[in-house]
Amino acid sequence: MREHILNKEITREIKAELPVIPREMIKERGCSYCPYYAGTFQKRPRCLLAECAWDNENERFHPALRKMLPEYETAMEKARVKYEERKKSYELLVSMFADELAQEERKKDECYGCVYGKCGPCIGICYKRIMG
Repeated sequence: MREHILNKEITREIKAELPVIPREMIKERGCSYCPYYAGTFQKRPRCLLAECAWDNENERFHPALRKMLPEYETAMEKARVKYEERKKSYELLVSMFADELAQEERKKDECYGCVYGKCGPCIGICYKRIMG
């Protein structure tokens, strides 16, 4: 069993080119339960494989699916560029508010506001626990 693209990610144009499964074969082999079943398009069941896995042990995907590669490459490139722009904006925002974020982190510390820790480093006695 090989990994494959999901049915909903296949474009309509490519689905139209996938091989049609005869109705008799669907009833006989239970193709609708097969992981390579591509669903129905134009009221006709379709398969992702060039030949049925029952007939041929070598699972070869239909060549029409290969036409989706350039489309996905361009989409991935656009997503990568968008991600890098967002990351740059995020890092700029973090640098703008670095002092405020550091102060908020200090406030989360257990020893923040402790009378023993105000004048110097923590001495190991927790005033909050003693006064509990």
